[in-house]
Amino acid sequence: MRTPNEELRNLVAEEAARLIYEEGFRDYRLAKLRAAEQLGASTPTAQPTNEEIETAIHERIRLFDADTQPKLLQQHREVALEAMDFLQTYHPYLTGAALEGITSPHSAVTLLLGADSAEEVMFFLEDHKIPFQTHDRRVRFGSKKPEYFPLLRFYVDEVEVELMIFPHNDRFTQAPISPVTGKAMKRADRKKVAALLNQT
Repeated sequence: MRTPNEELRNLVAEEAARLIYEEGFRDYRLAKLRAAEQLGASTPTAQPTNEEIETAIHERIRLFDADTQPKLLQQHREVALEAMDFLQTYHPYLTGAALEGITSPHSAVTLLLGADSAEEVMFFLEDHKIPFQTHDRRVRFGSKKPEYFPLLRFYVDEVEVELMIFPHNDRFTQAPISPVTGKAMKRADRKKVAALLNQT
């Protein structure tokens, strides 16, 4: 039987999962803070871990979207595979919601690319008449300090695709640290994504 504090922690995780899945929050920390604020959960022990929130997202999909989410997940993985083939020069890896199986209508397909420069990828997209937006994202590798790396966004069949671009050197052989788990980010090459798609 759960204690009142454990119950509150679970409620915060469920609300944070709803904010991420239904309202498009992409920052787990912000979703957690908003959920805690809405539920009046001010004690630190009532704060769930990011892993608990991710588990709550899986549970939410199982309970409420078991009939429709698999089709959306398949679409995002198909877009990922198509983009990986298109960007094969940059040795793409899939990461994020489409890999974890928690794709929502607000999710992006996130690919990690290795290139000599972000401009190289930009020129490649421009040559193929693909409009894109430029951003950056704070990423950490191992125990090193976080750095900002280029991020490009474009759309394929109304699905947002994010390209995180890293120098194609020894660093790219390592996975960046996941902001969700604090461990090495899960990533999948084309072969793995094709296998996942066959399972969807």
